[in-house]
Amino acid sequence: AEDGIRDVERSRGLGDVYKRQIFIVVILATTAFASNGTQIGTVGARSTSMGSCFRGLADDWSAVFFNPAGLTQLGKWTIGGSTGLIIPRGSYTADPYPVYPFSGMYTTQVDATPKNFYVPSIGVFYKPSEKLVVGVGVYAPFGLGTEWDLLTLPLSYGNATGISKQNETYSDHQVIDVQPTVAFKLSEKISVGLGVSYVWGKMTIDQVVLAWNPVLGEVAPDVSRWKALQLAVASMGGILPDLTADQDRIAVENNLSGDGSAYGFNFGLHFKLSEKLSVGFSGRYWTDLKLSGTNKKTMIMHGDATKAAVIQGIPANYLADQSDPTGEVNKAQLLALFSGQNIPDEYDAKANLPLPMTLGGGIAFKPCPKLTLTADFSWTNWAKWDKISITGENHDTINMEENWKNTLEIGGGFEFLAAERESSQFFVRGGFYTVDTPAPDETMSPTILDPNRRYVITGGLGLNLGKISFNLAYEHVLFKDKDVKEYVFDPTTGAAENYAGLYKFHASVITFGTSIGL
Repeated sequence: AEDGIRDVERSRGLGDVYKRQIFIVVILATTAFASNGTQIGTVGARSTSMGSCFRGLADDWSAVFFNPAGLTQLGKWTIGGSTGLIIPRGSYTADPYPVYPFSGMYTTQVDATPKNFYVPSIGVFYKPSEKLVVGVGVYAPFGLGTEWDLLTLPLSYGNATGISKQNETYSDHQVIDVQPTVAFKLSEKISVGLGVSYVWGKMTIDQVVLAWNPVLGEVAPDVSRWKALQLAVASMGGILPDLTADQDRIAVENNLSGDGSAYGFNFGLHFKLSEKLSVGFSGRYWTDLKLSGTNKKTMIMHGDATKAAVIQGIPANYLADQSDPTGEVNKAQLLALFSGQNIPDEYDAKANLPLPMTLGGGIAFKPCPKLTLTADFSWTNWAKWDKISITGENHDTINMEENWKNTLEIGGGFEFLAAERESSQFFVRGGFYTVDTPAPDETMSPTILDPNRRYVITGGLGLNLGKISFNLAYEHVLFKDKDVKEYVFDPTTGAAENYAGLYKFHASVITFGTSIGL
C-alpha cells in the first residue's frame, strides 16, 4: 500500500506540481490587462467628427495628437479641450470546455455590464513668433474596461462562500499622456513638430481562472495521480470516490491592481502645397509601460467531506517523497483540495506592457472654399505584443504569448461650411474609418472591446463665434460578429488562454469640444 501511494508522487511531489500550477494560473490572469489594451483616438470633437482623418489638415489644437507639425497654423494663443463619452455594449456566448467541462460556466448569452467611460483631453499653445509654437497636450491614448458575470460555483463544487462577487470578471485600464510639444515652420510650405511624452498608466483586474486539479496529472500512461491514490487506498481496504465533474478544476480568483509609467515622443511633418492641398505625416512611439502592484490571490477549494475523511485516514508517511520526507506537506495539500476553504495570498507583481508605435499619413483637399475633404491611413505596431514579460511570486518571470498582429487603419472625412454670418460660422462634418482587430483567436477574450474588424461612421456639427468655437461629434462603432471556434489551453495548468464562443459588440461615442483662439 505504501509503495502504491508513493507512486502517486514519484519524481515530483504533489507540492511542487501544486505550487507551479497555481503560480502559472495567477500569471495567466494578469494577461487580461494586455487583452484590455484599447487604442483611443477621441481627441478633439472637430477631428473626431471627420473620422479622425486629420493628419493632412491638422489646423486646430487637436493636432498635438494627430500631427504636431500642424500647430504652426494656430494663432497667438490657443486653448482647446474635449470630453468624449464612450458607450460600449456587447454580449458573449461561451462554448463549453471540450475537456474537463465546468458546469458553473454560463454557456448562454451573457451581456456585458453597462459601463460608460469619459475621456478628456486638453491643449494649451503659445506662438511667440510666426515660425514657432510651443505648448502642451494631455490626452488618453489607451484605456477603457469591461465587467462580466461569466461563471458561478455550482452546488456540486461544495464551497458555499465561493467567489467574492457576482461580476467576477472586471477590468479597468487608464493611460494618460502628458506631451510638451514644439512646432516650427521651416518655410511657408513646410512645418515640423515634436512632442515628448510622459505616460502614466493604472490598471485593475479581477478574474477567476479554472485550472486542472493537480491530482489529474499522470504518473503513468492513462493513470492519473488520483487513480493511483484510489488504487492504493483500495489496497488498504478503503474506498476513495471518483472526482465529480466539477472537481476536475480548481477556481483561483485574482484581484490585481497596479500602476506605472513610460516615456515616448510624437513627431510630425506638414506640407501646405497650396491653398487647396496639404499633406501630413506623423508617428508616436513609447517605451514599455513598467507596471507594478499587488495581486490578491484566493484559491477556492472544493468542499467534499467524504473525500477529506478518506485522505485524513491515510498515514502521512505513506505520502512521503524526496521533496517531503515526512509526507505531512503532501497530505495537508491533498486535504486542502477538498476542505471547502478560501485560501488567500497577497504579493507584489510586475509586468512590462509594450505600447505600440503608430505611423500614419493624411491629405486634405479643398475643391471649393466651403468644402474640405480629408483622407488618412495609419499603421500600428500591435505585433509588439507577441510576448508579455511578467514577474510574480518569488521573482519568477514568465513570458506570456499574446501573438497580436499589426493593423492598418484607413478612412476619410469632410467639413462643409453650411452657413456664415458676419463673425459666426456653422459647419456640418462627417467621416468613416475601418481597422481590423489586432487580437488573434488564440488569445481572444471578452475583455477585448474590438473582437473583429471595426467599422466607424462619424458625424458632427461646429459653431464658430468669433474667437470661440464649439463642436459636437458622434461616432457609431460597428463590429462583425466574432465566432471563436476552439479553446487554447495551457498545457501545464489546463487553464484556458482564450475564450471560445460568439462575440457581439457595438459602441457609441459622443464628444463635445471647445477652443479659444487669441
